[in-house]
This record gives sequence, C-alpha cells and structure tokens, in this order.
Amino acid sequence: MLIVGAGIGGLAAANRILNLARDRRQSLEVVVLEAASRAGGVLGTERHEGALLERGPDTLVTHKPAGLTLCAALGLGGSVVSSPPGRADILHNDRLLPVPAGFALLAPTRARPLLGSPLLSWIGKARALWEPRIRAEPPQDGGDESVASFVRRRFGAEICSRMTEPIVGGIYMADIERLSMAMTFPRFLVRERENGRIMGGGQSMPQARPGAPPSIVTLNGGLGVLLNALAGRLPPGSLRLNRRAQCLRREASRFVVDLLGGERQTGDAVLIATPADHAAEIIATLDSGLAERLHDLRCASCVTINLGWPRSVVTQLPRSHGFFVPRDTGSPLVAASFPSLKFPDRIPPEQFVARAFLGGALHPEIAAKTDDELIEISTRLLMPLLGSRQGPIWSRVFRHPQSMPQRDVGHATRVERIRADLRGQEGLELAGGPIGAYGVPDSIAEGEAAAERLFDWIVRSSRGGGG
Repeated sequence: MLIVGAGIGGLAAANRILNLARDRRQSLEVVVLEAASRAGGVLGTERHEGALLERGPDTLVTHKPAGLTLCAALGLGGSVVSSPPGRADILHNDRLLPVPAGFALLAPTRARPLLGSPLLSWIGKARALWEPRIRAEPPQDGGDESVASFVRRRFGAEICSRMTEPIVGGIYMADIERLSMAMTFPRFLVRERENGRIMGGGQSMPQARPGAPPSIVTLNGGLGVLLNALAGRLPPGSLRLNRRAQCLRREASRFVVDLLGGERQTGDAVLIATPADHAAEIIATLDSGLAERLHDLRCASCVTINLGWPRSVVTQLPRSHGFFVPRDTGSPLVAASFPSLKFPDRIPPEQFVARAFLGGALHPEIAAKTDDELIEISTRLLMPLLGSRQGPIWSRVFRHPQSMPQRDVGHATRVERIRADLRGQEGLELAGGPIGAYGVPDSIAEGEAAAERLFDWIVRSSRGGGG
C-alpha cells in the first residue's frame, strides 16, 4: 500500500492501517512518500536560539477527540499539558483591545460583556443586542450561507467587521464572505433553528465550566513530539522523503505512482493525503473528472514567522496571548501570538518571542514576497505594540503553500461528489487536505478513517494479501 503525503493525516493513516494489520494478523507493507525533506507538513517543532518554536499549529482542541485519543494510544498521555489561561485581543485603532467574554468565535452569547466593549459603537452594540428579536430567516432553499451573511443578519454589520471577521478570518485564514456556515459553525445553525436566537432564550451556547477539562492543550516539547512518535512507529525504510508524486495510474490490478526524477512505486492501494492542488495533479491521468472536482476545492497559503527580541527592550508587555488583525487594516498579517506568555517555559527569560501569521485567502500576494519583506511587515506592526524601538535580533520563517483548505459555501456538496467519484476508483482514498479537513484533530480523524476503509477493501479484494 502507498500513502502519498507524510503530513499529520498521512502519518496517522499509516499508523492506523499498520495497527489494523497487526491486530488482524494480516501481511501488509506500507510505503509513505513525502515530497519534502522532512515529514509533518505544516506541523513541526524546533529549537532556535534557546527557544522552542512551532512551525505551524501549537495546540490541540479537546472537543474534537481524535488528537488526544491518538496521543494516548502512542503513550503520550502524560505529555499532554494545558497552557496558562489567557485572553485574546483585536487590533483596533492601533490598540490591542480584549475580545469580550462570552464571544464564541463567531458571535456574542452574553450581553453584559458586549456592552462594556470599546470595540463597538453604541449603535453597533444596540444592533447586536437586538439579535433575539430578529426573525430567523435562513436560506429559503435550505442551502448553505456564508459566515458573514449569517452574522450580519443576526447581529449586524459592525460586529461582523470588527469582531467576527478578524477572529474567524484569522483562525481559518479565510474570507468569511465565502466561508461555509454549515461546514464551520453548524451548532449556531442548530441553535437558530431550535430557539430562533443565539443570545439568551433557554440553554446558552456551550461554555467552559469551573473544573472542566481545558479546551486547548499541547504537548511537552511541542506538537513535533506527536510527529516523532508516529514516524517512530513506521517500519524501517517505509518513510521515503524527497519523493514527489507526479502521476497515478493503473497497470493491470496495481497502482503505479510515477515520481519526479523517474522513480516509480507500485501498490495494490493508494491513499493520497496532500493539499488539494497536488492531489488533483497526481490523479489527473487516472481520473480527469475527479481531478477537476479537486481543483474546485480552494486552498490558501500562509506564513508563520517567529521573532525574538531582548526582553529588556519590550517596554509594553502584552496582556494577552495574542491578537487578531481586522481586514480593513490592509495588512497581510492576520494574527499574532506571544509564545513568551502562552508557553513561558519554552522561551529563555531574557527573550521575548512573538509569532506572526500572514497570508490566507485575502492575501495571496504573500507567496511572492521575500523572507526579508515578510519580516519587515511583521516587525513594523509589532514594534509599536511592544513598545520597542528595536527590531528583533533573530527570526525564523516557515512557509506553508496551499496548506489552508477553504471551506467555501457549498463545500459539503462538493465533498459528497468527490466521495461519489471515489467509489468508482476502488483501492483509492483521499484524506485531509483534499476533502477540506481543517486542523490537527480533523486531519488525524480523516486519515484514520480513510485507512480503515482501505484496509477493509484490501482484505476483501486480496484474500488476506497486502499492498
């Protein structure tokens, strides 16, 4: 069996299918092909100038169990830790202002904190608080709508532009004018349908309870520990780096993957766990229709930059773990976090480290900018917020091309059509990016589910043989 892509989804798939084969005493060879010189995709942890830095995601959400379940299965349960609680801010008129308590990513669920927030005008607050009286009028045909459309009709334009857009747009690196409400925030649609309102009126949206488990956790040593554990479970020689797949085809009953440079790999089954554009390129020869559907799944590029200052020059220590940047600033920097405050045990005390997030759907131009240009953009915005007259003394730039799936309105229908096409290609599965999984737990869950489907197919079709 061949797995194309050694991001977290591909590695989780390899781990799952090997465990299934061992548990059911099936002979199965797995080869994982990765185009890059390292496994992990956007995920990874490194040490630089004494600081422990993340290349991409730095936490796992606990309401999606796949991440924590995999950690436990790999013996990493004891390494799971929560970061100190901290607030999030929004950049507004060159100031960092707190997101009001009870703002549940998309919209407010409590009136009192909203009334005290300087992020909104009194007109904006009045419109938002009128929400329980707004008649629920979702799309009449029962179809999808954008996040921006939902928030504007329920809470008004001001809360959409000043709070929802920077938060949701920053987290998902998306354009909320196109982002699917049904795929991203279905619980709000359920609440609207059942209660006719979001704020007040019966049971509130889920909130953290005293003594409840943390909603976000990480691993001692960073999320790279999870990658190392998965890679360490693979049989020697099965992970093959610097192998870029170019074309997938069939020869008799087997699949053939042609690689850049002329090498080829064969297998009875193939799982593709790459960004959608690469998956489409690979599949085009085998199934042009499926490739076209994959091309319809947009992805965006992003860059993360870790920046280190001497702590002595940071005269305005932030009060939050990070902040979001509204669209109307025009900056390609959409968010920033402060690892020195979020993970103080990872950063030397004499340093202050900030992490900038740039790009996404609204800023495709970042792909063409040099590292120096991106560092300058980030530094120009961060320095006055930190009260520093001095630029960073070191930086690390991580580029993630086409890594952020864009779950546009109608995304669920597009994925259903892709799955229907896949049923005509027995022995082939897709996971993660190609079908729009977002975040580490989703990518793990998609990879494991695809591995289970392929394993069942292998057992049925090969009389206990392997790929």
